[in-house]
Parts: sequence; C-alpha cells; structure tokens
Amino acid sequence: MGYIEQNLVADERIIFKGEIHWMRYARPVLIIFLGVLALYWNLWAVILGVILMLIGLFQIAYIYFGLSYAVTNKRIILKKGILNVEALEIILTKVEGVHIEQSFLGRLLNYGTVVVTTGEVVNRFEYVAYPAQFSNSVHEVVQSLDTDDPTRLSQLQTHSKSAKLPRKGCLILLILIALAIVIAKNILVYQYIDQPRQEQRDSIQNNSIEGLEEFTE
Repeated sequence: MGYIEQNLVADERIIFKGEIHWMRYARPVLIIFLGVLALYWNLWAVILGVILMLIGLFQIAYIYFGLSYAVTNKRIILKKGILNVEALEIILTKVEGVHIEQSFLGRLLNYGTVVVTTGEVVNRFEYVAYPAQFSNSVHEVVQSLDTDDPTRLSQLQTHSKSAKLPRKGCLILLILIALAIVIAKNILVYQYIDQPRQEQRDSIQNNSIEGLEEFTE
C-alpha cells in the first residue's frame, strides 16, 4: 500500500491513480550514458563518470519511488519524496480549471502536463501518462460533486478502477540501465585489466626481440 492509499480520509476513495510517463526517465538515463562515456578517459574522468552514473540512478529511484499522484472523490494528491515526503493536496471543490499541455512528442507517446488552476494558484503535473484520463477524471468528479449525486460518483469510481496504465516503459528503462552497466563493466575491464596486460605482453615481446637481435649480432 502506497503513501496515498495510507493517507486517505474517511469516506475517501481513489477515482484515478496516475503514473509518471516513462519519458520522465530520459534525462537520468542520458546522465548515466554520459557517465559511461566518461570511463573512456583518464582516472579523473572515471571518477566523474561514476558520480554521474550514481546521480542518474538516484534520479531514477526518486522518480519511481518518490513521485505519485491520484484523483480521489475529494481532492487531487501529488506526493513527492522518498524519505522526506512532501504532499500537494488540491480540494476538488476549489478547482476552477483544468487543461493539458502537450508537445508533438507528447501527443505521439501519450504524455503531457496537466495544469490545474485554483484561483490565482497554478499547479502543474508534468510527464503525466494518459493526461486526458487525468483531466477527464477531475472534470467528472467535480461535476458529480456539484450535482451531489452519490450514485454517479460510485459509477465513476468503478469505471476508473478498470483503467490501468501500461508499464512497458519500465522494461525499456531496465534494458537501458542493464546495457549501460554492461558497457561500463567492459570499458573498465578493458582499460584497467586487458589493456595493461596487453601492453605488458607487447613490452615483453619487444624486449625479447631486441634481446634476440643483440644476441644474433
């Protein structure tokens, strides 16, 4: 049971449980690959590469375990953090507007930013997977609260529970991380084990050839 489920108030139910789109992981994955590329250079670059890889892995852990949001029959909840948790709560009766911002890539991959306004306050939910479902859930719950129809709200809840978001992005992410680790391992093995051994063998071979030439002369 997650943070949001554990902090529901009396008679509160989750209408829509959102997920962060896997494109949110693009930046930390890029940082990890930059760290891998840094392993090609000298010792200081290797230290920098390891630091970059750790930063990328930390960001991935933060996104996966530290970010979550949901629409309930009373409020919108955004949870941030792993150890130090920060929760943003928006009472649905105070919501004045909801709209979606999507780039061309966001429309292709079905993610975007959902903007919720309450008076002069603007709340942005970035990298939302299936943002239309998020926005529609907010609109439908607000309308149900305005009509004060519990039957309609119950129907919304049953309908939203059946809407599950795909997790194929997690598989792609794991493959990219595994690939980065394998590349990093091969680079380190080549640079600090295989290459020195090869240089040592070449040196021994050259010394042997020189010694043989001197002996022949």
